Amino acid sequence: MAIPFKIILHHKMSDGSYTNAIDSEKFVNDERQLYHLSDLMFTGITENRKLEMEFICDDKNARLYMDGLDTIPAQSLEIEGDGPAYLQPTNDRITLYAPKETNNPNSQEYYPFIPGYYRIKVLAFGKSYYSWLKVKPKQITEDQWVAMRDEVEDTLNGLAQDLIIKNSSIGLDLSVPIPVHILRKLYIVKNDFQKWIVALRNISANPRIRVGKQYHLVPHGKAARIDTVTIRYRARHPESRDMVYSPSHVRNYNLLENQWVKKISKFLIREMNDLYNYLKTHKDKVKDEMKRARRYHRGPEEESIQLRLKRKVLGELEEYERFVSRVRSECLFLLQAEWMVEVEEKTPMSVPYSMLMDERYKRFYSLYRSLKTEKFSVSFDSNYDFYWKRTDLLYEIWGFLQIVNALQHPTVGFEVVGGWIYNNEFDSQTIQVPFLEPGTVIELKKEDVKLRVVYDETVPYNANRTTLYNPIYAVEKHTRPDVRLDFYHSEVYLGSIILDFKYRPLHFVWNQYKVYSSNKTDAMQQLISYRNFHSSWSFRNLPIGLRSQFRPIYEVWAVYPKHEGNSDMESPMRDFKIRLMELTPLEEREELFNGLNDAISKVLSTIQHQN
Repeated sequence: MAIPFKIILHHKMSDGSYTNAIDSEKFVNDERQLYHLSDLMFTGITENRKLEMEFICDDKNARLYMDGLDTIPAQSLEIEGDGPAYLQPTNDRITLYAPKETNNPNSQEYYPFIPGYYRIKVLAFGKSYYSWLKVKPKQITEDQWVAMRDEVEDTLNGLAQDLIIKNSSIGLDLSVPIPVHILRKLYIVKNDFQKWIVALRNISANPRIRVGKQYHLVPHGKAARIDTVTIRYRARHPESRDMVYSPSHVRNYNLLENQWVKKISKFLIREMNDLYNYLKTHKDKVKDEMKRARRYHRGPEEESIQLRLKRKVLGELEEYERFVSRVRSECLFLLQAEWMVEVEEKTPMSVPYSMLMDERYKRFYSLYRSLKTEKFSVSFDSNYDFYWKRTDLLYEIWGFLQIVNALQHPTVGFEVVGGWIYNNEFDSQTIQVPFLEPGTVIELKKEDVKLRVVYDETVPYNANRTTLYNPIYAVEKHTRPDVRLDFYHSEVYLGSIILDFKYRPLHFVWNQYKVYSSNKTDAMQQLISYRNFHSSWSFRNLPIGLRSQFRPIYEVWAVYPKHEGNSDMESPMRDFKIRLMELTPLEEREELFNGLNDAISKVLSTIQHQN
């Protein structure tokens, strides 16, 4: 693809410098294509080595956006409103990273790009172009990098499984809900039911067999076949000249894969019996509750909402009961097949290769494995592809999940009551994790305190555009924090804690030597501006004079990962109410729990001022 610009990287390697222009073939016009490119399409550099960039274009209004640009000195960048930083075409090299000169205390420091993927976007001549810059690790392993994605997937899988008990009508409004493991088994058996039941029937009609030979002495005139074994036998036993040692073909059904089928079928029958007993118990319970509820209603026209809900639950329980009976019948039919008598009833010690190669047996065995491990096949919204490639965004969603989990830790003590994935509905065939869209809210509670965790929502500039549940407005250019924790007591807004996730070394999140200079990075200015958010909803039940004593933002958190370049930094908490919080995959979370507990205690200590 022809591109109307040039991006040239000057990257210092251990053996000297080299110049590398990003090939035009590595750009695409559709951002969605970007997230499906292979690693072979990425331009790669190595971390912690000097990097300069040239952006050359005849369109003087062209813009180059790249993850991490906000960390270089502001005088090198253009920033419009609250939008991301960008570069304009220039004939000069822009330094993206250079090691600090040890003998020059006034030398500029730059953010060393942490290993990961960094998106490049160019707007030129009215069109958009996208590519990747991949930063490869030099001194660290990729374990934490990989662990972050694995942990996100594991967490989302766990949340998706929780949907079963939170959203299924089975168990709701019942004093003794059906256990989660029972519900899980029910949904596993229903998933792809038609495919595996077809496989079961096909096995019943056409099982795998091994054809062999079996020899018997038969009268000479009745020998159907003669082979070399027959001839050798006659040579050794001349006394049997009136008899022939003749082979006959026999079918052997007692194969390992058929032993597995027998074992799995009996296992399924036991599982279906357990499910049937649970369903019957709860069906009888619902019937008793409906009988008691009818005593207070004289006719169908006066049927209460509660009674109608119980009728719906009863219908669903009966439907599942019929389904379980059908599965049990299919398995019994397979066990009654004539050839099954020859199959030994024992637990095979291994899974034969032939079983995994035959799609029928493989599907039946996969069902067994799923039931044994009680795992769900969970699908993710396709938009998660963006996060898997964008390491900074992956850290952001990983951090968001860590915060939600930490709020539920005993040290902090909140519990989730709704929002995002917790409000999702699903059918028996699919469990899809919804995308974490900007503005997503999760609601939690702790006694009479309500907490709304708001993800990536833009706050307005005007107080008139705020509401009780969107209570903040901005007075500076930065208006989009990654996470906002809004606290309420008796429907009165108490205040907020702001969190922003920075996938970079600490020194490029907050630099104590730049605090009072004009050389602050945009990341530092962003954190300070979040602390200056205003609200006209804080303690709205108090007189205006008392209200003015409370600032709505109690703390701003900068959350960053562990890095070899991190060093002790003077905390900006006292002067700016900014808390620096290290949060890293595969590392302990105790500091996070204690930090949240401390910050939230400050917010909740103001409840006494409501009255």
